[in-house]
Order: sequence, then C-alpha cells, then structure tokens
Amino acid sequence: MTWISRLCETYDNCSVGVLKADTEKSLLPIGHTTQYAQIEIVLDADGRFRSARALDKDDAVTIIPCTEDSANRTSGPGPHPLFDKLQYVAGDHAAYVPGKEGGFDEYKKNLQQWCDSPYSHPMIRAVLSYVLKRTMIADLVSEKVLYLSESGGILEKWTGTDEEKPLLFRQTVHPADAFVRFCVEIPSMPDSRVWMNEEVRERFIAYYMHTFQNIGTCCVTGKTDVPVSRKSAGKIRNAGDRAKIISSNDDTGFTFRGRFVSPDQAVTLSYEASQKSVNALKWLIAKQGYRNGDQVIVAWGTRDEPLPPICGDSVDLWSDQMSVPDAIPDTREEFASRLNKAVAGYSAELNDSSNMAVMGLDSTNGLQGRLSLTFYRELTGSEFLKRILRWHTTCTWYPLFRSCRDNEGKDRWIRFRGAPSPADIAVATYGSRLNEKLKKATVERLLPCIVDGKPLPWDLVEASSMQASRPFAMEKWEFNQALGVACALIRKYYNDKMNERTSLEEYREVWSVELNLTETDRSYLFGRLLAYARKIEEYSLYLGGADARQTNAERFMLQFRKHPDKTWDLVYQKLLPYMSRFRTKGPEFFGNRCEAGMNSVMDALQSSGGFTGESLGPTYLLGYQSQLNQFEAEYQMMKAKKAESTKDNGE
Repeated sequence: MTWISRLCETYDNCSVGVLKADTEKSLLPIGHTTQYAQIEIVLDADGRFRSARALDKDDAVTIIPCTEDSANRTSGPGPHPLFDKLQYVAGDHAAYVPGKEGGFDEYKKNLQQWCDSPYSHPMIRAVLSYVLKRTMIADLVSEKVLYLSESGGILEKWTGTDEEKPLLFRQTVHPADAFVRFCVEIPSMPDSRVWMNEEVRERFIAYYMHTFQNIGTCCVTGKTDVPVSRKSAGKIRNAGDRAKIISSNDDTGFTFRGRFVSPDQAVTLSYEASQKSVNALKWLIAKQGYRNGDQVIVAWGTRDEPLPPICGDSVDLWSDQMSVPDAIPDTREEFASRLNKAVAGYSAELNDSSNMAVMGLDSTNGLQGRLSLTFYRELTGSEFLKRILRWHTTCTWYPLFRSCRDNEGKDRWIRFRGAPSPADIAVATYGSRLNEKLKKATVERLLPCIVDGKPLPWDLVEASSMQASRPFAMEKWEFNQALGVACALIRKYYNDKMNERTSLEEYREVWSVELNLTETDRSYLFGRLLAYARKIEEYSLYLGGADARQTNAERFMLQFRKHPDKTWDLVYQKLLPYMSRFRTKGPEFFGNRCEAGMNSVMDALQSSGGFTGESLGPTYLLGYQSQLNQFEAEYQMMKAKKAESTKDNGE
C-alpha cells in the first residue's frame, strides 16, 4: 500500500487547479476520465437544439465525468453520466439502428437523478431537457453530420468520393457509435463547453460521492465509513489500456482460495484514494514515463520536482544545456563539468526532505488483464541524485553514439562521452533483432543497477563483449555502438568489483577510458595488438587509394578472442604486405611508428609469458578501443597542427 500512499500524496501536492484540466496529459479530477468525441451538439439554456458539428481529431479530447461501472464497462450497459455514445444519449437511436441494444433508458434515469439532486446545474438540466425530446439522430441528420442509407438507417459506410467524404466518416469507422459531447449556451456563462465547466465537475464529484453505495474502511488513509472502491480504473498507460493494477473480480479462480471468501477481507480501498492514485499515475506516466512496449518505468517526486531521466543516456541528462549539438563533450573534463552542472541543477529541489519513488509496470497480456508492479523503490531526493550520478560516472565510455536533433531540426548521429541508456544496452548486447520480451527483461534487470547501485549482471557483460567481438556480422555503425556499450559495461563491472561499498568520492578507477600504457593485463595488451593491426591495414589501404573495407583484424576478431596466439600469427602474416609499403619511409612515418608500437606490445606479451593460446577476457575490448581512441586523438592533434601551420604561412 506504500505506493498508493505516495501517489495519493503526490496527487494532493499537485492538484491545485485540477478542476481546470483540459488535456489528456493533465492531472484529472476524481470521477473523471478522457474520451475522444466525434460529435459536438450545441443547445440553448432551455435545451433547444441549435447546431451540431463533427469534430476534428485535434479537437476531440474531452474530459468526461464517469462512474466506476461506466469507466470499466466493456460491451454491456453502464452509460457515462453526461457524455456518451449515440446508443446511450440518443432517444431515437433504436429507430435508426434497429436490432442493436441501446442504453438510453438507463442514461436518462441516471441523468434525471443527478438533475433532481442538490448537485444539479443549469447546463445539466438543459442537456436532460434536450435528450428527453428523443430527436438527436434526426437533428444530426438535418445538420448533415449523420447521413441515412436507402433503408432509412444511419449510413455506416461512405460510398461517394474521398473529396466529398464528410468529416465524421474520416474520424470514425462506425458513425452510429460516435461519441457525443454538449455545449450549452447560457447568457450568464461565457464558456458554453459543458465538459470544461469547473462547477459542473465539482458538482458531479459531490453528487457521486453522496450516492456511493459501498461504504467501508480505507486501508490506505485509515478513514472509516467512506465510499469504498470495488473496481480500479484503467487507461493507466494510454487511452486504450484496459489492464488493471488492482483487481478482485476473479472470485472463482485462485484470487482468494484458502485465504479469503470476499475481496473486502483482503483489502478495502476508498474510492477517493483509488481515483487519486490511478489519476496521479496516469499523469506521471504521460508526463515523464519511460515506455518500452507495454513496459512503463516512471520516477517522480511527491512535490513534482524536476528529475533527471532514469532510463536515458548521459545526453538526455544534460540535454537542457545542449544549445549547440556540436558541443558534445568528448574529454574527461568536459564530461565531468556537464555532469556536475546537470546534477547541480536538479539538487536545488532534490534534497534530504524530498521523497522520490521509482516504479516499473508491465503486463503479460498487452493492454488487457492485469498490470504488474515489477519494480518499486523509495528514496530521498539527495540519495536518488547520488545513484544517478554514480551510474553516469562509473558506466562512462567514449565514444558512444545516438541520434540527436540539431539546430535546424534535422536528426543526425552524434558521438559522445557518457553512459548508455538501458535500451541501448539491451540492443547492443543482444543485437538489433532482439524481441520485445528480451528487451523489457534486460531493462528491468538494469534498473536495480541504476537505482540501487547493484553490480551489473555478469551474463550481460559477457554477452555484450561477445556481441562486440563479431564486427563481421554487423554494419559498421552498429559495431561501433556495440563496441562502445560493451566497453562501458566491462569497465563498470571490473571497476565496481574493486570498489565494493565505497562512495563515489572514494571510488578508485582501475580501468579508465583513456589508453593506459602501463597496463600489463594480458587481454588488454592483446586488444591493443589487434588495434595496431587494424590501423596499419587501414592506413596502408588509404595510402594505396583503395576503398575502405573491413580489415583482417576485424574479420578475425572473434577467432582472435578464442585463440589469440594462432590467430595473431595469421593476422600478422597478412599484415606483412601492408607494412612493406612503409619501410621505405623514415622511422617517424605514421605507418612505421605503428609497427614499432605494435612490436613493443608484442615484446611486453612475450616477456611476461602472456603470448599463449588461452582465450581472452572481455578487457581485451578495452585495450582495443582505447588504442583506437589514441590513434584518433593523434590524428586530430596532427590535423590541428597542420591547420595552424597553414594559417601562419598564410599570414
């Protein structure tokens, strides 16, 4: 029940102006839900028909009052109190759609009871006065909103040209099931939109709470003799979501077997607490939830404090600072500066007194059935920030890649230093063709690593390193992304092993992003050796004017990991023709410097006795990528010097 209490607390803290909710992403008042309306009817204060129109999709969202039964109905009766489909609100529906069961009598009865209560409103009475005339379909036909077929029924399918197709036929497949909302023009009321009238909303809530039949004790608030909810609201993840997070309607299955005989013996929840918690959850998911198919993860502060994205990469964390997309940090100092600045921005409102919660939701049956709570944690704001900061600091690598929108609004790929997102980790670990189920499971397994600071699962680290050892099976961009993500996971895994139970301030970095020339780890050295082989071949091809292609080092990468000594002999033999092109040059020629560097790494391996056939560990990828980064840094430095020299000569 803790999560319900936190959601109710959030609702109470953020519900100022809730009666003015106007979009489907707004925090809704209790007893209300959202619907897409297709028809709008305008009435006067006495309930006389004035006009009607079909609604465009952009203007269709309507916040309507609802009851527990109407919000949870499927195909049976249970009309909404005020706005609903034609079959419920049109008294002449049966005359135009024979054979289809309507719900007008129940709708009329419920609306009449509301109008007869002390919670009535002039707009509601005008709507009741109109629907009692039972002329709605005829009025809509006369206004050319609905059309009749040759048999006299409502025309369901437009047979004319697309240019002549009325708006209603473009918005709904079944015009006879169109949803209707009302406007009532009363001179003393400037806004005729009944669904936006705050007084109507307030009066419906009071009326419905007054007429509630089930009374009991709320296990969340502790209040007694309050309206008790028996049906939890749906539409939590989106407008079509019918999965329920609380359910007790399975009284013949395993729900109560051996423990209870009725739902109330298990738990009772007040209607107010149920509505507040579900409406707050819907609002939070729409506003800041992370969606991965049916899976939803949302983090929030009970006072709606701004939060860093929990399932984003590092660019998402400091995206507010990115006025110029080209200014992506690629050095350790720039990365630390941006990270600290981003966290400092959030820390102004997230402190020891702020309450945070992280929730994961998923369902096994799509948008039907039950909605499971797969993850839930509560933290203070300052602790939450520490965990986010630790994740982005310890899981950093360079380069990582992602799509980013530039100043001209165009999407393009950028590379950056930082931590990958959980979704990118899943794709890089299992390939771009992984199914949604595996992707959701991977994201769910990574959540405790981010929120609780738990160690990375070893199988994820191993799987990502194996995936990054297969460049021959991927496009170049895909391999670069897989390699960067794998290095981020490998580095974090081994560094965390050396830093158990230490704070971020005391965190000792054993494996760094930068090339470590003093590292004697056998796998690391073999990785550097492979990077040299790749670079020498690439450089030789460049000098020869040949088109860029996959090198032998990349083609034999997986085999190199399994049998490094034998595979290296093979790769080295294939390198000899390429190296021969450099040997007529001086020792400072780039190709010859690469060969000298490669020989020094080989000497280090042989002198330490590491040049054996034992398979390599994942750290060989760190040596491989770090050495490639070093080549890139040298190239950029040389390019900058050349540009500076050209500039000086020009002056």
